[in-house]
Amino acid sequence: MTAMATASPVHGQYPRVYLVRHGTTEWSQNGRHTGLTDIPLLDSGVEQARLLSSRIFENPYQDMVHIDNISLVLVSPLVRAQQTYQQLHQGGLSKEHREGSQPSCFTRTQARSTSLLTEWDYGDYEGVTTKDILKDRPNWSLFGDNAPNGETVEQVSARADAIIELIHNYQRGQDSQGHSTNILKMPFTELELKSNSDLAAAAAISETHDHSDGFEKSIVDASDLSKSMEQTVVRIPELTGRRDVLIVAHGHFLRVFAARWLKMDGIQGKNLVLDTASVSVLGYEHTLEERVIKVWNQSNHLWKDNTRIG
Repeated sequence: MTAMATASPVHGQYPRVYLVRHGTTEWSQNGRHTGLTDIPLLDSGVEQARLLSSRIFENPYQDMVHIDNISLVLVSPLVRAQQTYQQLHQGGLSKEHREGSQPSCFTRTQARSTSLLTEWDYGDYEGVTTKDILKDRPNWSLFGDNAPNGETVEQVSARADAIIELIHNYQRGQDSQGHSTNILKMPFTELELKSNSDLAAAAAISETHDHSDGFEKSIVDASDLSKSMEQTVVRIPELTGRRDVLIVAHGHFLRVFAARWLKMDGIQGKNLVLDTASVSVLGYEHTLEERVIKVWNQSNHLWKDNTRIG
């Protein structure tokens, strides 16, 4: 058997966006709403991520994910998403080592993290199962009724829109005004923007210190500053065929994201179920303005010895 030589209809001339929901956690396994609570993957969740890597991302005989075209990875800062991406990253490096092939995309890919990618804030329903909520509110729906003291679907949609704008501009090679560019600013939450602003101020202060003349040494290392500031921008590859984007995040957020990708109200995400460690493919048809879903909630890779992992 040889590796795929031609693209299937999944891969036309336009770039793609791969959505990966994190692997299984204790709370997701028990059906508890897991918003901002930072819970790690179960062992089965780590195994799910490994299977996703080996059977999809590292596999040259499938034609759903073209790993070498991924040039930007966007990951939620929550540990369950970070651990899932870590398995994909390690798998890509292992593939490179095994095959002696060209450097893994994850060696040369920009990986960025922003709290805009975190899960829906469930407020008072954090850690509560839908079954228990329905005892008190029989007709309750997260997408239709939101969660008390949590985020609304409109607020989650606004976060998704900021990421979609970044990706759309990245894949067009333009800024939001339609001007050609090879660099874009990362979108962040207000709290993150303040932190980045403080970092830039620290950088400016650091540059004014002359350590050789006995000034107090800055606590901020220049190389660390440079690396941190680099995380606030993304650089657009010259080759348009290398502008695929991978997002590793959370179920409800990604459902809203997909609805907004289709230019629908975020509430329509209620119709798009996502399993843990699944992969979906978004893209375009006809033009870069006609956004579509090409593959949704693919999770066949999670079956092992006639048993579904996780």
